[in-house]
Amino acid sequence: MFMLILLGGAVAFFVVAMIMASSSSKKQQSNGTAGTRTRQAPASARREDLRLPYRYADDMIFVHGDSVWTGLVLPNAIDEYLNSTELQAMAEGPARGLLNLARGDRNVDCHYRKVYQPITALTWAEELNAVAWDPTENYKAYNLRKADYQERIGAKRERNILLVKLGSLKRSGGSTGVLRQDDEPYDEPGLLRGVRGTADRAAATATGVADEHLSPSVIAEWTQVAVEVHESLENLKGTPLTREELVWLIRKPLHGDLPVPPEPVLGSRAWGPDQFDLVVDFSGENRKTHIVLHQYDEVTGERQTSYTTTLVAANWPAETRFRQSTAWARYAAQHVDFPVEIDMRFTLIPYSKFKDRADKIRGNLVDEMNDMANSGRTPDTKLASQVTRAQELVDDIEEHKMPGMEAQIRFTISAPDVKELERRRRVLEMQFKQDLKVTLLRPTRMQWRLLQAQLPGDAPKLPISPYLRLQEVEQLGAGLPTAGTELGDNPETRSGRRLGWVGNLVGWAGKMPVHYSLHVGPARNDGGGLAIVGASGGGKSSLALQKFYEESESGVRCLVIDPKTDFAQMCYYLAFGSQVNDTGFAADAEAGILGTPASRFQPVNREFWAETEVVDLLKGQAGVLDPWVIARDVPSGRLLAESMLRGFLGDEDYQRVRLPVIEAMAAVVGRYNSAIRQAVEQGLSARDAEVRVPRPTLWQVVDEVVESYDHAVATGDREAAKDLKLAQMLLTELRTLPYARLAFAETPQPLSSMRKRRTVITLRGFQSPAASDPRNWNPAERLAATALMAVVELGSQMLDVGYEKNPVTGEVGLRPKALFVDEAYVVTATESGRDLMRRALKQGRSYLAVTVLITQQAIDLVQIEDSEARSGGANQIHTVFAFKQKSAQEASLVAPLLGRPEDDPKVIAALQELRTGVCLQRDADKRVGTVAVDLVFKEILAATDTNGTTRPARQGIDPPQSVWEWTFLQEAEEAPTQQTAATAEPVTV
Repeated sequence: MFMLILLGGAVAFFVVAMIMASSSSKKQQSNGTAGTRTRQAPASARREDLRLPYRYADDMIFVHGDSVWTGLVLPNAIDEYLNSTELQAMAEGPARGLLNLARGDRNVDCHYRKVYQPITALTWAEELNAVAWDPTENYKAYNLRKADYQERIGAKRERNILLVKLGSLKRSGGSTGVLRQDDEPYDEPGLLRGVRGTADRAAATATGVADEHLSPSVIAEWTQVAVEVHESLENLKGTPLTREELVWLIRKPLHGDLPVPPEPVLGSRAWGPDQFDLVVDFSGENRKTHIVLHQYDEVTGERQTSYTTTLVAANWPAETRFRQSTAWARYAAQHVDFPVEIDMRFTLIPYSKFKDRADKIRGNLVDEMNDMANSGRTPDTKLASQVTRAQELVDDIEEHKMPGMEAQIRFTISAPDVKELERRRRVLEMQFKQDLKVTLLRPTRMQWRLLQAQLPGDAPKLPISPYLRLQEVEQLGAGLPTAGTELGDNPETRSGRRLGWVGNLVGWAGKMPVHYSLHVGPARNDGGGLAIVGASGGGKSSLALQKFYEESESGVRCLVIDPKTDFAQMCYYLAFGSQVNDTGFAADAEAGILGTPASRFQPVNREFWAETEVVDLLKGQAGVLDPWVIARDVPSGRLLAESMLRGFLGDEDYQRVRLPVIEAMAAVVGRYNSAIRQAVEQGLSARDAEVRVPRPTLWQVVDEVVESYDHAVATGDREAAKDLKLAQMLLTELRTLPYARLAFAETPQPLSSMRKRRTVITLRGFQSPAASDPRNWNPAERLAATALMAVVELGSQMLDVGYEKNPVTGEVGLRPKALFVDEAYVVTATESGRDLMRRALKQGRSYLAVTVLITQQAIDLVQIEDSEARSGGANQIHTVFAFKQKSAQEASLVAPLLGRPEDDPKVIAALQELRTGVCLQRDADKRVGTVAVDLVFKEILAATDTNGTTRPARQGIDPPQSVWEWTFLQEAEEAPTQQTAATAEPVTV
């Protein structure tokens, strides 16, 4: 048995000691205990000798023995839809960075680690609840339940760490480092200073480990060296490995598949003149083929055990072609069903030394071939091939003057029991052999040293040097070590300020959770638009409805333009439950009396219904969409009036009556301006005058045309009467037609101001145009489309409100808002509609109002984005979710919206093959990957069901008022005896 204890100074110092557990030597030998000795030594010497020598660490460097190291955390880069050129650039990135380190005359030791860190979902949920404007109790519970869900699944995040040895604290301490040996900082007469006084010597004698500290001036010099190394590696876009991350990286190999404690320390104690923190405490058994790791629960004392083993890459193909699917690091991460940690120790070799080594290898092979020829034997093809490759390597080195590296790649797997560990080992060996043509071997009686080699810092000596490979620096990049599946919200820091947060869980990209919040884009100064595109039945409505629920419950003021009443139906179900299936429910909903004493339908969730308003616009009063009522000001109203009349009448008829209409508008607006001037002359302020004087109306414009026509007839002006006759006839009829009548009233009244969490504006009976080209719309479709455009204008103005007091913090600020536009293609099909959306998207970012465009067609959204790019502006749609497309032509129109070429074969094929509930996402960082939407709860699945066949059954059960009582989809769809929470997997729809 052995125990490792990591003790850290309160500020920066820490020590690692390995202390033998008390047991008989016979028992130690039977367990194969590491560190067993054949001769006795004084206790203090034994303890100092067994100590793992971590001596110092801060957020830039750490000291291991006499060696000084620095570390970088490399970001994951999703590569799923990169083309060959982009993949090549991704593969070459690490090599370009490492080449900068090998410019000197010394070898440079490096250490690459790929490990998996459990996502601290509870912390995520608490932070998300903390940034919400006015979260309901159900919203807080919703995120906490989702945190529990992620932890049940065991969601993990890939961590890619690159450690670089800067040099040695002693001038004669080693031959590797990034500086010339004579330039390395050191402290005379010695860097490590011992005990300082009688009490310190007594403490050192008692513990067997001497207290020590480093000179601040030397620390500062090494820190500057580390900064320069980070600058030389800036193309890797890594961040410095912090002390907290280093502690976790040390703990990780010692926990196997057990959770690593998130606490920065486990306990503290006095040690000499400094305070030291205990950060690692474990015991284990060194077996022939694996290590048994024991951890103890701090509260209950219960022992938890994990089994871990390390395999070495012993044989690689003689020649390999770079391919995405067989890149070794990417393959281990994405094509194996269990976590495989990667440990790659490598030494960068300068050009001259690399050339000498390659020359020597070639010479040895040539000598061997000559010896065979001189002895009368024919050299075999394998040897001849080796000579050829060695010559090619020497030629490449000479031509490109490139450094090289000597590397060994190891793979570590862990499991809760030996049987599962052995199964995973066999699977890993088989998959690597079949798919990569790589042979993995498990060294015996060396597992403890292989485990130690995973710890940051200098590695122990390993007698497995035959598995070292001399190769080009490109080998690391060719494995695509940073290829991952991370998508979604990614907060960033600018000028020391954190922008954004990690939003709600929306689904999974491979094994990684995907989080998204509407306002993370604007928070990062990105565009204020979200696009959800896809054919009917692909799952776009479920995602949109889920986001509507989450955002409105968080305190975002949400307004929905809901032509199909999907959003209204969701609100009805969450408020009234199974009553929505009653035959009389729809009549009361249309009458607007649900929840009132006049209706027999009362909410089962009164709190939810109290914050919901559903407005049936077509059954409302005439004139509610008058352009001067819904526009920001009178000039804007005049422009909107022209757009609406053009839409109602069609381009051809509008051009025939355009002159009389413009003259009528000029007359009406002229009278309004005269009234404003007169009010100001009478002593009113300009603002008060605008409030007192009624705005123009579209009804007045029609009356003006009619009066002009009557005057022309009365005065015998046949030419004028001829031009005005068609105008007065078309406009008079227009005031009586469906949809159009919403824009005409003698005294139009605006809708009540939107003050609830959710306002849903429905257009019951709305029929979307069958054709995407407005030129092919019939009169009824034109009327409906123009009314919808006016509703969007109305919605964008209703969200344009000033500052409010935050009900949680009491601070005054802009409340986040969201405008959801279903069937958005009807609006964006026309140029005036696209102009409207451009204004809404631009203004929305300033007012914290995000516009969500839900549509079956992407071409118009692409035109909006392209026009912004051509004008020098930033794209306004910060995130796109693209669901299944029915044809290659439709997919090619979606590809540019995802930031990919319209002829991208990967994207076009993927968009046509997507299953229901699976989409391609382009996030705010322009990353593109596949996401499986996860609704998580049975109640959300029922509420977001828009299928008329399955919805009645799913909505036949009342949803519990409290989210704490909601049911995970897993629990609803699996028998308790078939699957436990420990083996749960995400359920997608």
